[in-house]
Amino acid sequence: MISFFLKKNFCDGWDNLFFIVASNLFPIIVVAAGFFGIRYAADKPFVIQALSIILFTGILMMVVFAFGANAAKIANFDTPSFGAFFRCFSYSWKVGLLFGIMISTGLLIAKLGILYYLNMFGASQNIIWFLPAALLCWFVIVCAIAFQWFIPLYFLQETNNFSKCFKKSFIIFFDNPLFSIGMFIHNVLLFTLSLCFVLLLPGFSGITISSMNALRLRLYKYDWIEEHPEIANSRVKRSKVPWDELLADDKESLGPRKISSFLFPWR
Repeated sequence: MISFFLKKNFCDGWDNLFFIVASNLFPIIVVAAGFFGIRYAADKPFVIQALSIILFTGILMMVVFAFGANAAKIANFDTPSFGAFFRCFSYSWKVGLLFGIMISTGLLIAKLGILYYLNMFGASQNIIWFLPAALLCWFVIVCAIAFQWFIPLYFLQETNNFSKCFKKSFIIFFDNPLFSIGMFIHNVLLFTLSLCFVLLLPGFSGITISSMNALRLRLYKYDWIEEHPEIANSRVKRSKVPWDELLADDKESLGPRKISSFLFPWR
């Protein structure tokens, strides 16, 4: 499953290269505006700084969410369009704004808590103050890994609202911890690569496609479990997923992709 995901993800990125670059212009504009806004608020009271960060994150997530519909189309072998982007923005902006506010507010609170406990640890040299700081750090890490599934869940399952996406993000993480950690590292590497290209490629859009592809393929596991309820309560049997069988249609749709097809797509 992992090898096919990497192949499909690369093919999707290559086939939609110019669309991804163009789509990344929207979050880049938000990032640039947010940079100057946060920099302007740097010498202001903490409340102003916090509000500027929360506002920036909320607006950024609104734009990233709006690309979610196209990311789902690409993951489903469909053709993306800017019309779908603007239509998606009209109904997803509230969820994106709330998601961004939740993330930034949670990080700010966690930062204050960690700094408080570390200061108490430094003053008293009592390890009991270090433990809650460490727990908060791990809590932030777990949330970051789990919430990479939030946007894909919203667009791959039409019945999911904000609360369901929140709950299912943690369900996916705890049911697939190694897969989730591996995908998180993969996305961090993509973001690091994006910095080399000034967020143009793969950028926020490419990372969204990556998470969308990963979860779309992983959800085949749960369709298979639903078709075989006798294995639902057995972790051993649940782990023996027949990926070759489940991915057969996707492999046929993607087809064999030779190196020449990437270098000379018109052939």
